[in-house]
Amino acid sequence: MKKSRRRGKDLEEAILNSTWKLLKENGYEKLTMDSIAENASTTKTVLYRRWNGKAEIIMAAARHHLPNFKITAPNTGNLRKDLFELFLPLVEMLDFLGTDTLQGILRDQLHKVSFIDILNTINTENALNSMLEQLFTYAHERKEINKAKLTNMAKTLPTNLIVNAILIGNLNKETIIHIIDDILLPTYQHTLDI
Repeated sequence: MKKSRRRGKDLEEAILNSTWKLLKENGYEKLTMDSIAENASTTKTVLYRRWNGKAEIIMAAARHHLPNFKITAPNTGNLRKDLFELFLPLVEMLDFLGTDTLQGILRDQLHKVSFIDILNTINTENALNSMLEQLFTYAHERKEINKAKLTNMAKTLPTNLIVNAILIGNLNKETIIHIIDDILLPTYQHTLDI
């Protein structure tokens, strides 16, 4: 009896499950489109119809398998705790994905983009910067900072520091505490003195 071909959601599910399984077993560097296709009992042509390469298929598999990490703009009553609560899910997500995987994805994706475009993405409107803007509003309302005196550089500083910590493989709770206590809070509290 001939085995029926999988299509649509069934095929995608098999591919994403195979990708995730192989990623966890072999790591990012050893994972190939060939191994994914073989493990999912399909062809590389099928994979490349849906995804442009290894990084994209891994990101799709991660979205499919990641627990629901909900990142929102917290309002805990003080800026220090708000920043910590905002950044902690990023550490948890990195722990789940693995530093090597995230660095591999970034390395593979960043070579396709100009350095200026990368900086523009980090330093302009993005999800993290939008949530930070909300945190700054809460802190201003609590009189912890003077939001009007925050420069754009100060507003995007957390995103730059978090991206840097990810790239060098050093995003953890201790790094977040250092970033908040030694860099961000002194910078933001200084707006009250100006």
